[in-house]
Amino acid sequence: MKDVTRQQRWQDWINLLIGIWLFISPWAVGFEGSQMAASWNAWILGVAVVVFSAIAVSMPQAWEEIINLLLGVWMLISSWVIDVTSRAAQTNAVVVGLLVILFAILAVAMSHDGHRKAPMTS
Repeated sequence: MKDVTRQQRWQDWINLLIGIWLFISPWAVGFEGSQMAASWNAWILGVAVVVFSAIAVSMPQAWEEIINLLLGVWMLISSWVIDVTSRAAQTNAVVVGLLVILFAILAVAMSHDGHRKAPMTS
């Protein structure tokens, strides 16, 4: 049963990769010099997404997905909250935020389905 749960949680691995992208995105997209607030936001949230996704990979629990969901929501709205003017930084934040939200929701949904379909043992 443990292997089935790990196979169903591929979303945690995707979110881990998204967190790595988020961390390197200020350099890759090119907004690290002109948009320091957006850069720090990406660096801090990238590390947070990686940490909570790594925890979710090693010991899947719903609370890690809820935290990733909240991080995704913040990433989605952060460009407007911290007044980011770079279109590249805004687009990156919105796309990454939506992806983190999507994969966190999928992980919770698949976990929930796995618990419902699990055979009962005595």
